[in-house]
Amino acid sequence: MVKLTEKLTHLLGWIAGVTVLLMMFHVMIDVIGKYAFNAPLPGTAEVVAAYYMIACVFLPLAWVEAAGGSIVVEVVYEKVPPRAQAVMLRLADMVSVVYYAILGWFSWGVATHAWRINETVDGIWRITTWPAKFLLPFGFFLAVVVILLRLVLGDRGRIRTAAHALDI
Repeated sequence: MVKLTEKLTHLLGWIAGVTVLLMMFHVMIDVIGKYAFNAPLPGTAEVVAAYYMIACVFLPLAWVEAAGGSIVVEVVYEKVPPRAQAVMLRLADMVSVVYYAILGWFSWGVATHAWRINETVDGIWRITTWPAKFLLPFGFFLAVVVILLRLVLGDRGRIRTAAHALDI
């Protein structure tokens, strides 16, 4: 289970990175078309907002959790003994699991509703947006799996990331 989650986490991280590159090229082509040829690429704003942004934010959530890249405030954490720090980390993981699970549950409802009504965005072209809605619950639930593996299996459940590989 850990190896499968690790491979999926890394794959989604790479896909998110490629998504950022695709977004950059898409917007660049639109800007060049608009200012050099007076012919912008139709639907760029809609595709960027409905697909690229969602993919580059929600697909790498599990990788961010595995790498310990979440935003943390260490005001109290640094001033307590190591045993209390370990308790605080486990408590934070438990709260994160609940938080991600709730967000995943609600976003699943939004995604299935969008799928049922075949949600689209109208611009110059009609762009189907419901497939991107499923990236949210997928990202949230994979983050839940990563944290649960860490909580239940301890060090054996840790997902290896480039950040961890540098710590060796």
